Amino acid sequence: MKAEYLNPFIEASTNIIKQTTGLSPKLGDIFIRNEPYTQENVIVLIGLTGQISGSAVITFKNEVACKVASGMMMGTPVIELDEIAKSAIGELCNMILGNTATIFSTKGINIDITPPTILTGQNIEMSIHRSVVVCIPLVFDDGDSIHIDISYVDK
Repeated sequence: MKAEYLNPFIEASTNIIKQTTGLSPKLGDIFIRNEPYTQENVIVLIGLTGQISGSAVITFKNEVACKVASGMMMGTPVIELDEIAKSAIGELCNMILGNTATIFSTKGINIDITPPTILTGQNIEMSIHRSVVVCIPLVFDDGDSIHIDISYVDK
């Protein structure tokens, strides 16, 4: 995957997370996922259409999703991932991908995003047919992380 395609995701996600939660993730080591792969407890799936088509899958451990949702709600404690917390997580991911699309547009690449789909559960197995999946880990100071898995087809 081309670095110029990964950089907008990295820039948008680190900026939006910091602006909306006050948390400052750092970029971890980017890697290629083998398929099928097992995901964390909370998955947000957003499709990409336009000059680049594919998907972004943003995953969180349940505790990390609660911490991020709490940050988005001005520090209100989030003990469980209820509907309000899920909505906050979905909106965060929507903002990240919306900002990513804006960054791409400044480079002359037009993409649109689909509304977020939120999945929760244990040991959710993912396979993205005929795609390479690149994982961008974002690591917080305490070692917790969020993973952004990108798969795409360049048109």
